[in-house]
Amino acid sequence: MEQKRYDFILEARQPIAHHSETFGNSQVLMRQRVRRADGSWARVPIITGDTMRHGLREAATWAYLDCAGMLGETLTESALRLLFAGGMVTGSGATVKLDEYREMCDLMPHLTLLGGCAGNRVVPGQIHVEPALLLCDETRHLLPEWVPEWVEEQGAEWDGARSHVEEVQRVRMDPTLDPSKARLLTSGDREGVQQRLIAGADARKAKNHRAADEAKSSMMPRRFETVCAGSWWYWSVTATVYSELELDTLNVMVATFLRDARVGGKRGTGNGLLVPRVAQNIGLARWKDRVDTLEILGPDQAVGAQYRRHVEARAERIREWLQTVAA
Repeated sequence: MEQKRYDFILEARQPIAHHSETFGNSQVLMRQRVRRADGSWARVPIITGDTMRHGLREAATWAYLDCAGMLGETLTESALRLLFAGGMVTGSGATVKLDEYREMCDLMPHLTLLGGCAGNRVVPGQIHVEPALLLCDETRHLLPEWVPEWVEEQGAEWDGARSHVEEVQRVRMDPTLDPSKARLLTSGDREGVQQRLIAGADARKAKNHRAADEAKSSMMPRRFETVCAGSWWYWSVTATVYSELELDTLNVMVATFLRDARVGGKRGTGNGLLVPRVAQNIGLARWKDRVDTLEILGPDQAVGAQYRRHVEARAERIREWLQTVAA
């Protein structure tokens, strides 16, 4: 048995739009209440442990399906749920016996570390995933000693959490308000749009707010908070491993996740990308050394070689098992 702990400083290459709730058309960042060094309290943006853990699970699953030669193949709903969400207790009475549990972990090495549910059994994991904590004045005293030292080596200054937050506004336009696009409408719809615009103008003139709201267009402004690109985050993962295979599985998860780590919402519009800047207890390869999806943690490590062989050797049994699993 061995306990492995990997610590990282991650840099946001894009703004981070990880939100906790919505008020009207405004989204608020996910924040955590922390006690400052002077005893006062502050709310600081975080990327939740659930989000980071789910990123590890998704990365592990894609690597798993790739190694098993199953990318592009169809899955049952239970298999999809088990692979990408850890499954659920079905309550079907299908008891997972000890020997079946051992086979499950043998066929899905990352399930051993992350845990999940199958049949009526909740499978505990062996990994602890911390939230990613913003590097700022309010969190400086909560960080390991090496983190402030690294920041000082970069010649960077510390500032408050509010300095990292930006409020962004975007607008979804109504195509019916564009004359060139409105020409594409049928004559009946074009007439309906025209009548709606006239009704809206009349309602506003008469100060009939209810009627004006009913006649308004579908144009929608919205606001949301982001943590600015360039911000630094501290993140750590701790796992208990009992074999070389479990260690290699851990490395595969971390490696594939950090190769293209995207968190929070609005990823399709240039938000969410994190890249590792520095690590403790593990090496980071330079980009020119990353010749394979599973080789990211250092040019001297064949990360994923044992994991790949293990999954490839069980590919047919994995296909059969995923067709019948209840999760």
